[in-house]
Amino acid sequence: MTRSLSKIKSSSFLYLLLGTVFILSVASIVYSSEVRPSSFSKIINSKFGSLLGHPVSKSVPSISPNLSPTPKATPKPLSFAEMNVLYGPCTYLPTFLYHHIQGRGLAVEKKQTALTVYTDVFRQQMQYLKDKGYNIVSMQDLINFFDAGIPIPSKSILLTFDDGYQDFYTDAYPILSGLGFKSTLFSATGLVGNPDYLVWDEMSSMNGLTLFANHTWSHKSLPSVDGEIQQREISTADTQLIEHGLNLPKVFAYPYGGYTPFAESYIKSLGYQLAFGTVPGSVLCKKQRFDLPRIRIGDVNLSYYGF
Repeated sequence: MTRSLSKIKSSSFLYLLLGTVFILSVASIVYSSEVRPSSFSKIINSKFGSLLGHPVSKSVPSISPNLSPTPKATPKPLSFAEMNVLYGPCTYLPTFLYHHIQGRGLAVEKKQTALTVYTDVFRQQMQYLKDKGYNIVSMQDLINFFDAGIPIPSKSILLTFDDGYQDFYTDAYPILSGLGFKSTLFSATGLVGNPDYLVWDEMSSMNGLTLFANHTWSHKSLPSVDGEIQQREISTADTQLIEHGLNLPKVFAYPYGGYTPFAESYIKSLGYQLAFGTVPGSVLCKKQRFDLPRIRIGDVNLSYYGF
């Protein structure tokens, strides 16, 4: 009898202990900020299912797929031979692109440093080309290659300047003329005579060594406007350049590099023979003659670009 009572007391104590542990565990789960309510029943079942007479289910981890985008292959640049087959005949002719050529202090004062090659650096760049035996060719030389197959000499460079800033007359042209270097300046003709821009007399005085070419009338981004405005922008500049005896041969540059098929078709109808964008590259091909690449030159030594 005594032994039976002892067993009953032991069993009661054991159930009381297990009950206490159960209650404390449940309280811990409820107040835990790391457990979501939706997980409550699963946790109770996994921890105390055997005590409650429920089967214990083994949790299976769910895998959330990582839906990162499939990487796109970077297209391999075409070799010269491949470009020659697709777009040729082609020639290797780096075409430099400049904007402002002016002193450092003036560029800082006008907040134009981003578009400026400082005058002393530009002088060093041009002298570097001279010393290394580079040939500075003209737009007519490129046209002759495309149309008549006349080869471009090796180590040749085209020099281009965009927009028509007044510092071309004061800073760039004296350096170019002193070295006998030809160049092309793409002028937004509606800006001629405005502060910081060339005037027609200055342009006429430099005509010959420098070709003054079409960069639209107001430097309008052509892809942002309809065909009528594109036509007016191009034709107005074309007329003004012709009136001043400039832009022969006829060459065009898209403001901001903004090519459009309409603009290409229209400049062809006006007798233009070349057009340039701002896509970097040094291989110029006949079948791409109305969207030719250029190299934007910065305020560094030309050896930085591999010359």
